[in-house]
Amino acid sequence: MGWFSRSHSGMPDVGQGEGWSPSSWRSAPRRRVPVSKLEATNRGHYLNPRTAAKYARGGGGDPYVVESGGRYYLADGHHRAAAAVARGDRYITVRVKRPGDR
Repeated sequence: MGWFSRSHSGMPDVGQGEGWSPSSWRSAPRRRVPVSKLEATNRGHYLNPRTAAKYARGGGGDPYVVESGGRYYLADGHHRAAAAVARGDRYITVRVKRPGDR
């Protein structure tokens, strides 16, 4: 895939249950994590380079990440994270949930 160090075709079952609502994600704690630790979970590993380039110019909000076992799985925001990689950012601010969170 090239953008991320590891990738999965869909979110692995890390005990997150049915997932979380959009409002739950918006209230999740923000944390800076190393871009190199992000693991892609988008099905088919699809990323549109033009969309990533648009986000590289700014905006888009925080990506959503599920942290489990010291790994950071991207639940949403693959293009925003890819933009950080393209810019050469070492860290990115994300919204983090852990299995069992509400």
